Amino acid sequence: MPLAARIPSTRWILTLSALTGVTALSIDMSLPAQPTLARALGVGPDTAQLTLSLFLAAYAVGQLAFGYASDSFGRRRVLLAGLTLFTLGGVSCTLSTSIGPLLVSRMVQGFGAAAAPVMARAMVRDTQPAASAARILSTIMAVLAVAPMLAPLGGGWLLAHLGWQAIFATLAAIGVLFTTMSALTLPETLPDARRAPFAPAAILTGFARFFRAKGTVVPTALVCLSFAGQFAFISDSPFVLIDGFGVSPAHYGLYFGATALALMAGSVLGRRLLVRWAPSRVLVVGALTLSAGGLAMAASVRFADFGAMGLIAPMVVYFVGIGLTGPSATAIAMDPVPEIAGTASATIGCTQMLSGALSGFVTTHVGGSDPRMLGDIEAGVGVAAAALVAWRVLGGKRAP
Repeated sequence: MPLAARIPSTRWILTLSALTGVTALSIDMSLPAQPTLARALGVGPDTAQLTLSLFLAAYAVGQLAFGYASDSFGRRRVLLAGLTLFTLGGVSCTLSTSIGPLLVSRMVQGFGAAAAPVMARAMVRDTQPAASAARILSTIMAVLAVAPMLAPLGGGWLLAHLGWQAIFATLAAIGVLFTTMSALTLPETLPDARRAPFAPAAILTGFARFFRAKGTVVPTALVCLSFAGQFAFISDSPFVLIDGFGVSPAHYGLYFGATALALMAGSVLGRRLLVRWAPSRVLVVGALTLSAGGLAMAASVRFADFGAMGLIAPMVVYFVGIGLTGPSATAIAMDPVPEIAGTASATIGCTQMLSGALSGFVTTHVGGSDPRMLGDIEAGVGVAAAALVAWRVLGGKRAP
């Protein structure tokens, strides 16, 4: 019986969901500590935020490296190597006593973390056609949405009782757990016959090959736009909510959890729609939802009487849009190039994370604790996503 007929199992999907949650855990657990890190290490908010943006930048580069390597050496061994590096990075973060070593350690951690979601997406594409892959990716996103709901609460508790170092020690322990789960649960999904010869210079060739393929550019751009808005909120919300609106670090996780719940709701809704609709149709609904949420936020944060809810309520709408947009856009982008699924997954992830790292740094650097800048960025991203989908729909087969 072929591998595609044996997979997916519930345990397989749950393990892939956990792996995809590595990024959310690594970022969201540290969010309540961002203002504390700035004070403890004697740096400004934009420098403290680099623990997020540099993590993402290294994560982006790591996805290209691990994605290409997995097309040559297989998914399983590359995954285990990346998780080991992620664990060592967490240990190094825990031992850091100044901002320089902490930033370097976060880059190591981010590079290693990149293997997990790249291999998860590639394993899905190895075994499933596009429509089924989109449904499974929606399920994975719905399950992994638990991580952003619990991670800030856990991070806030660790910060209050054990200090910021305990957050990174916990991430190192999670690395050990995920490595063990993967070793016991995940079989290799890439047969030897489908593996490409290893040539490091071919990483750029694979990158270019992905973007030359018809139908990859627009859905990848949509993935990047939705994540740019998402990470602008993730990066700036600790300063806007804690420093701007006076939310306590312990309660910050409750506000952030509302957006994570919305992400889960959007993913569940997307999965149900994909039973009856094509992924491209779900993409239209998702982009329009992103636009509505962004525009509503840009307007509501300008009314002081709304307080923190003027920020969170529109972001709930925006995160529903992410849950609708992300899985379908990813599946559509990967569908034209099944023969280089690892490279395709890595390319999508790399561009997505670089867009998030840039938007997060710019938003925090320019806006600080000012909710109006954050609202304007969310509105701009949402409108751009809707415009891009409209161009794809109107352009039909001419759209790249």
